[in-house]
Amino acid sequence: MNEFNVTFEPAKIEVLDREKFEEQINSIAQANSNRLVTVESMADDKKTRAELRKLSKSLNDEKIRIKKEYNQPLTEFEVWFKKAVEVLDKAISQIDSGIKDVEAEQKEARKNVVHELLVELTTDTEVDSRIFESFVDDWAKSSNFNDTKPKKQLIDSITYVIDGEKQKIAEYKANKDTISNFCFGNNVSDTPYIRMLDSGKSVSEVMSAISEDVLFEKQRKEAEEKRKEAERQRQAELEKQQQEFETRKLEASFNSAASVSTKIIQSEPEKTKSSPDEEIAEVSGTEIVQKYRAVIEICFSSLEEKNKWKQVMVDNGFGDFKAKEFGKI
Repeated sequence: MNEFNVTFEPAKIEVLDREKFEEQINSIAQANSNRLVTVESMADDKKTRAELRKLSKSLNDEKIRIKKEYNQPLTEFEVWFKKAVEVLDKAISQIDSGIKDVEAEQKEARKNVVHELLVELTTDTEVDSRIFESFVDDWAKSSNFNDTKPKKQLIDSITYVIDGEKQKIAEYKANKDTISNFCFGNNVSDTPYIRMLDSGKSVSEVMSAISEDVLFEKQRKEAEEKRKEAERQRQAELEKQQQEFETRKLEASFNSAASVSTKIIQSEPEKTKSSPDEEIAEVSGTEIVQKYRAVIEICFSSLEEKNKWKQVMVDNGFGDFKAKEFGKI
């Protein structure tokens, strides 16, 4: 392409009677400088301000008109030039698009190489290669490759990051074991505390939380045991009071039976004659042990009183006695 040649004549702007114009402007400005505005002169001052603004605007409008006419050749040239080179811009854009497509394919190929490196370097480890996805775009830059072959600096960078993740996993397992063992020693579940570790808490924070919970549970159990012991003592006291009440009730019932009199029918055994009230048992050899029964006669004023007394005896554990009906006295 031949050289792009343009010829132009620099425009000349000449202000006629420049000195006279400057004198008029200075005269008007000086006449209105240091003007003292008062309440009495307010109306004239506003009128003067309006006239000065009108003059300033008319002068500025004239400057804009002159500038537009002065720039007219340049404006026409710029319109023509933009249209003339438009086809060149289209050609550049087409080539640029093709280059970008090829570069995208090359970068995708480099990303595949990076993924393969990650899988290779994490095989037989507990590291998941997918967690490094955010680094892949940076690792896949062309500066890290000789064509499609990764440079040593790239391999070293990926290895360094993977080793760091291995160390994190080892530290996590050690911290988890520490927490689990501490929980086992204190007979508590480690599940909630492992969750705390997973949420980002440090092992010292988790251990502190376990100690606080264990102490709280110990205090709670001690308080519960004290409460139960107090309840047992209270229950025992109630049972004792109930027994004393039943005893007093029995005594009162026994003493209140109307016309009660007791007679011991037989209190001495007959050595020569067997008695119905006598029980004999042979203990050893020819030694005979004699047992005696005492018969107590209780007289009641009515059958109702007798049955009431009998029920009291039964309720209080004297259910093996035998009552005999003697009839009315």
